[in-house]
Amino acid sequence: MDCQSGIYRAFQNEGEPKECPFESVGKWKMLSDNKTVFWYVLFAANGKTTKISEYLQKVNIEYFFPMCNKEQRIRNSERTKCTLQPLIRNLVFVKSSKECLSPHLEIIKQQFNIASDLYYRDLGSREIITVPERQMINFIAIASCKNEKIVYLSNKDVNIRKGTRVRITGGVFEGVEGIFMRIQGHKRVVVSIPDLLSVATAFVQPEFIIPLE
Repeated sequence: MDCQSGIYRAFQNEGEPKECPFESVGKWKMLSDNKTVFWYVLFAANGKTTKISEYLQKVNIEYFFPMCNKEQRIRNSERTKCTLQPLIRNLVFVKSSKECLSPHLEIIKQQFNIASDLYYRDLGSREIITVPERQMINFIAIASCKNEKIVYLSNKDVNIRKGTRVRITGGVFEGVEGIFMRIQGHKRVVVSIPDLLSVATAFVQPEFIIPLE
């Protein structure tokens, strides 16, 4: 399947936005370093994350909502068609400060009739989960790639201790850092989002791999 992304980054630095280096929808500017700004994960059932993403773009809040083209069989026909669908249903990643984000979440809950807490939390401690910037950069780089055989996995299915930390130095995934290991019979670079999921690149040529440890 072809992966695209709903990604919007805005309003951080002065000057005109530049083209996003990854396959994406929209243009962006990079957020300035700020100790109060984090990548949060929002959860909403029943497909409401699409509406949330549209709202976030409208109010210029940075988000990442990966999409992909999936083949579906046409009813009463042998033919198929490609439709754009969320890659990770019910989840959207948002970069903001909690102070800035909280009033918008209240508007979202009222506007889309959501009663539950939107922040994705650790199942044990119930603390709000945040994703480190470096991991999100690597995750976006892989999840946004088009026409590549990306593999999505449960973290339970990935033992990153068996792999080697590496950086990719060439090809479509150049610059990505992750764990080099065998997944589904091929050597791939895996990026894990704690408490959520892992994503693995397509096969990477060994000459594009350098160890970091």
